[in-house]
Amino acid sequence: MKINTIPLKIVVLIIMIITVILSIVFGIGIWEIFHKPEISFIKVLFYFSFLISLLLNLVSCSQVYEILKYMDKDDIFTEQIQKIINRIKMIAYSVFVVLWGIFPMMYHAAMITKVYVTIPISLVFIFSPLVLSTFTAVIGQLLRKIIEIKSENDLTV
Repeated sequence: MKINTIPLKIVVLIIMIITVILSIVFGIGIWEIFHKPEISFIKVLFYFSFLISLLLNLVSCSQVYEILKYMDKDDIFTEQIQKIINRIKMIAYSVFVVLWGIFPMMYHAAMITKVYVTIPISLVFIFSPLVLSTFTAVIGQLLRKIIEIKSENDLTV
C-alpha cells in the first residue's frame, strides 16, 4: 500500500521554516542582550534555552522528514526507522531538559506582574516534550515488536 507523504512533508517543511525564523529572532534577541550594559542571567538563560530547543526541534523535524522518505520507499519496518525514532526520543528528552531554562524567567515575570497563571502555563509548555518522548518510546516499542513479527514471518515462508 502506497502512502501519500507529500502533505506530511509540506507540513514538516513549514514547521522547519517557522523554526528557522524563530531561531533568527531569538538569535537577534541574544545579540541585543549582550550589547546592553545590564546583562541579566535570567534573560540570557531564557533566550539561550529557547534557541537551543528550537535548534533541537529543527534536528527532530529533519529526522521526521527522513522517516517520510523511508515511507516513500516502503521501508518503514526496518532497523533504520527504529534508530531514527530512538534519536527523536532522545532529542525530545533533551528539549525537556533545555526548556527548564525558561522557568526562572517565567517565575520572575509572574512575581513582577502578579499574574501567577503563567507558572502552570510555562510548566505545561516545559513538559510537552516529555509527553512527545513518551509517545515516541511507545511507537518505538511497537515498531520493535512489528520488526520481530516480520522477521519471524520471513523465516517461516
